[in-house]
Amino acid sequence: MTKKWMRSAALAASCSALALTAACGTQHAQGQQTVKTKTEAGSLPDATSRAKWPTAQVESGLAAGMRLPLEDYMVSYPDEVDVENAKDKVKTACMARLGFTFAPPASGTTPALSYDGMNMERRYGITDAKTAQTYGYQVPAAAQEPADDTAAEEAKEGRTDNWYEALENTCIPEANKKVGILYETDIAGDLAAESLEVTKTNLKVQAALSNWSACMARKSYTKFPEPLQAGESFAQSTGTQASQTEIDTAVADVDCKESSGLVKSWFSAETSRQTQQIGDHKAELDAEKARNTKMIETARAILGQN
Repeated sequence: MTKKWMRSAALAASCSALALTAACGTQHAQGQQTVKTKTEAGSLPDATSRAKWPTAQVESGLAAGMRLPLEDYMVSYPDEVDVENAKDKVKTACMARLGFTFAPPASGTTPALSYDGMNMERRYGITDAKTAQTYGYQVPAAAQEPADDTAAEEAKEGRTDNWYEALENTCIPEANKKVGILYETDIAGDLAAESLEVTKTNLKVQAALSNWSACMARKSYTKFPEPLQAGESFAQSTGTQASQTEIDTAVADVDCKESSGLVKSWFSAETSRQTQQIGDHKAELDAEKARNTKMIETARAILGQN
């Protein structure tokens, strides 16, 4: 039976439905989405593609300008793209050496949902009024995953049992050895998940959550005890047209976050918490950052960017 092969999970879908509304713990689980679109094999994202990538800081909405301390230790989306493309370059050469065709589409040609694993724009649920007015809780179609072209890729590459065995047993390990493995550990992501959960019980955050809930109730939205449940109550997928009910709910959600000061309160609590976490885990975080930096530098050398 032909083995099923899936491209690297490190840049796979961003936390399922939760990724569309909030941060989701470790980035290897939540990650961001580097969508593999149909581009010529071996090509890299051009300036047009890169211009659409998320920025290091949120540019609009209630989370504008916010950046949490642990983000200094996270792998950014541009760095992930370089690592994945470098590994694909190694795999392509390896497969050719073994007599096989490997022609993966380039990573980075469709914008990710967020710059890094913190997913700051939606860490506390939806925070941008303009997005809410247009898309409700949905993600704009620009981040939509393209149609599955697996069958066409299989035909192009002539995949057989031997093809899969060569890729899985020789070329993927070779790429991992030469470049590295994304999220082999994710201390920063794990701590960020813990920070989000623990600070939910902060007294100022609890007060803001209560004020948010009361605000929503005044607007006749009484079934949402906390913000993340509001977004989760609507089926979410990239590029889906939101109903008017969803849009109205999302707009009310953002309005109540603003009036309650929820985003500012939670961000302040997390900033304090993460500063403490960095102090408690500095040696491990520094070591992980050094490993990631070396991997990224190696990737860029392979891509000829250094």
